[in-house]
Amino acid sequence: MSNEIFPKELVDKTKLWLGEEGLKYFREWIEEFGKDWYFSCKIISGFPYSIHFNAGMSVRNFIRQSNLCENLDCHFLDDNWYKLIELCLEKQ
Repeated sequence: MSNEIFPKELVDKTKLWLGEEGLKYFREWIEEFGKDWYFSCKIISGFPYSIHFNAGMSVRNFIRQSNLCENLDCHFLDDNWYKLIELCLEKQ
């Protein structure tokens, strides 16, 4: 995947923020749900868990707080946050 949207510095900071556990978490979602993993939902402890609304919101908030993508609006981040995660998982 080409990195035309997110700067390398943000990818590196996100990897550090996620740590190995966070990277593993997203790898497992991708393995379970495939190419559309970022819109998937499963039942956890009897409640529906949507990756987009839960973990995705944490990622979007991290991107906003990084001050490395101030030119990207909230709608763009809603639609593209998962691409940052996929960049973090490359070469893992």
